[in-house]
Amino acid sequence: MAVTSKTGGLKIDGLTESIKALRKLDPKYRPEAIGIIRDIAKDLQKRSQRRIGNHPQYRLPKNKGMIGRSATATGGGLKLRASKYPWAYAGEYGEVVASVFGRPVGQDTRFKRRTAAPFKPPSAGGDLSKNKGGYWIQPTIRKRFPHMMRQFDTEFIKLIDKAMRQSGVPRG
Repeated sequence: MAVTSKTGGLKIDGLTESIKALRKLDPKYRPEAIGIIRDIAKDLQKRSQRRIGNHPQYRLPKNKGMIGRSATATGGGLKLRASKYPWAYAGEYGEVVASVFGRPVGQDTRFKRRTAAPFKPPSAGGDLSKNKGGYWIQPTIRKRFPHMMRQFDTEFIKLIDKAMRQSGVPRG
């Protein structure tokens, strides 16, 4: 079962324990389990990269390398590579407009047009289903969440069934 964590990500209950149990049956199943996670992260990464520049105010470079992915035995993830692409946060979360002496001050004062959309931060509670923040990664995860979980469940159950069959566990 997947639940949202306080950091805003997704956490799957029992994932680490399941992968450890598969490794005890045979070490070759651990890379296969990580491969399932990697495939889902890769799909999310491609869909998020397609959303780069999807809002009309976005006028910054549209490098697909801004969104990276990772996959380990404890889970997978997408991240913004803000150290290499400093404008990545402005693209994902929008422009912060400050209130200076009672009037909003942002890029509007220096530029004719905005270079990033209005600020849409992630929710403080970390509940991804109620979160309305972000423009690229977070909307993609919200939209793909049911499909992503079904795909993970199906693939992981197939892997567990294969491991049990090959190790000779009797079926009941």
